[in-house]
Amino acid sequence: MKVMALDLGTKSCGVAVSDPTGKLARGLKNIHFKTLVYDTLTDEIIELIQQEKVEELVIGYPITLAGEIKTQAKQAKRLKKMMGQKIAIPVVLFDERFTTKMAAHFMEAQGLSKKQQAAEIDQYSAAILLQDYLASKGSV
Repeated sequence: MKVMALDLGTKSCGVAVSDPTGKLARGLKNIHFKTLVYDTLTDEIIELIQQEKVEELVIGYPITLAGEIKTQAKQAKRLKKMMGQKIAIPVVLFDERFTTKMAAHFMEAQGLSKKQQAAEIDQYSAAILLQDYLASKGSV
């Protein structure tokens, strides 16, 4: 089963997809925006879901270490609700704590410039989120 993950940031939304077996995650793209407009973002995500033949959507849920739900988590919940109204596949929230830090360390180790890191970090974070999600389901 092919799964897609989203890491919703403040200036972009990282997108990752699994292979058709649902075992391996890879970054797909970053959807950049100046202002978060949910309708525009959901339309682009739906197009990617159709292109990639995705059967499940995972949205990163950035709760704090203390378990608090702040602005970013509220935005993830809103995106989940909107996507659930527009598509007929399961949409789930999944804990994304530390994915951005892990992605930053990986990108730095790969020798990517700060500019490249800033432009691509959400995509890498989405891939880590998706791999964690697949592992939690026992798919890996």
